[in-house]
Amino acid sequence: MLKQEWKLFLTNRKLVGVAIVLLFVPIIYGGLFLSSAWNPYGNTGKLPVAVVNKDVKAEYGGKTLTVGNELVEQLKDNDDLEWHFVTEKAAKKGFDDGTYYMVVTIPEDFSKNASTVMDDKPKK
Repeated sequence: MLKQEWKLFLTNRKLVGVAIVLLFVPIIYGGLFLSSAWNPYGNTGKLPVAVVNKDVKAEYGGKTLTVGNELVEQLKDNDDLEWHFVTEKAAKKGFDDGTYYMVVTIPEDFSKNASTVMDDKPKK
């Protein structure tokens, strides 16, 4: 009986075609799934991030510190994320409408607080 079923199956071209197509479904599904999870950090350079620099320069040891500007310059050379250097208003609008996925705000006292790094109690 089993021999007759296989004989009937192999002589029917449509049935063989359907069986072959069904064999490829798991392969296609697995390929699509793996391609979506293969390298999750490989495309972070396409994630738009707004950067708002509100830092004010500070004096320390006779030198002018502009740590916020230095950070912005380093971020311009960084391709890990898609950095956009914008105003606070543009960042808020862009975040609200989905243009930016995240907003990084450099505070006004960033350079001033950086100058306390050598103090007994440095500021965060």
